[in-house]
Amino acid sequence: MTSAPVIDPITIPEGFTVWAASDVHGQLRAFDRLLSRAGLTDGHDRWIAPPGTALVITGDMVDRGPDTLGLVRRLASLRDQAASREGLVALLWGNHEAQVLGGLGAEPSLFRALMTFGGGATLLSAGMTPDEWAGRQPEEIAARVNILAPDLIPTLWTFAPYARWRDVLFVHGGPVPFQPLDAFARSAERLWIRAGFFDSPDGFPGADAWTPYRDAGLTRVVFGHTPVERPTTSHDGHAVNLDTWRGQLVTLARIAVEGDLARSTFLHEPAEPRALPDASVTPEEIGQFDAGLPAIVDAWVAGQQARDRPVA
Repeated sequence: MTSAPVIDPITIPEGFTVWAASDVHGQLRAFDRLLSRAGLTDGHDRWIAPPGTALVITGDMVDRGPDTLGLVRRLASLRDQAASREGLVALLWGNHEAQVLGGLGAEPSLFRALMTFGGGATLLSAGMTPDEWAGRQPEEIAARVNILAPDLIPTLWTFAPYARWRDVLFVHGGPVPFQPLDAFARSAERLWIRAGFFDSPDGFPGADAWTPYRDAGLTRVVFGHTPVERPTTSHDGHAVNLDTWRGQLVTLARIAVEGDLARSTFLHEPAEPRALPDASVTPEEIGQFDAGLPAIVDAWVAGQQARDRPVA
């Protein structure tokens, strides 16, 4: 089993230019085109952005799309290159990264979520065939993945909980009401929250529910997780959702330095068809996953990290 390191949140220098995306889900070819259009890469595996440029992915790089493994490897390579060229690539956890890690780590509820919500596409990208996972135990599947793609799971463990730049919080699902930032970094609620943030009657960042973020100087949010047709702002432009899967688009945004996030620059490319469909689930079942999985992830991750601590 791969170790479970504690990764700190990422702080991006204030003077950087920041590009962001969310829920790219294995769309390597579309994302390569976007990175090239933005001047960040050569359209393949070479970081060419000017010094002082950052790229943030707010989670869900894995599952559903045609090339999870290729996308994860591309982004990990660009992260290394950017660091050596006075740039930065921040790769953040999404709920799908939690489902891959916990599901292949044999946590039963997370394994069910993995196989319900497009996890087969990740296994396909690693070189498995459906008959190699159908009816198999997660330990067997994980062993096969570790043979075919030994870098996948270790790379996912290097992802950070959230990132910040100037007054902007980058996170997968959104800020969690009343949650202090130290707890926020450890809690998987940040990966699954939906309407509790973007449809909250408590306006962000002014309402009491958001005091921990406001006190930390975080007054704008870039997030994903809930599919929308086009980049969608909420909270009077203090938040923008970049998960444009409902519109069958992959989106990359240059984030506005200040003010209304609708003034960000948005680039789009059409998404390719999913490698495999999700299982058939009802909205009620999705709600049950959303409500129950954060605590399961927290307990499972804590157990993995406790196991890795040296014995005194």
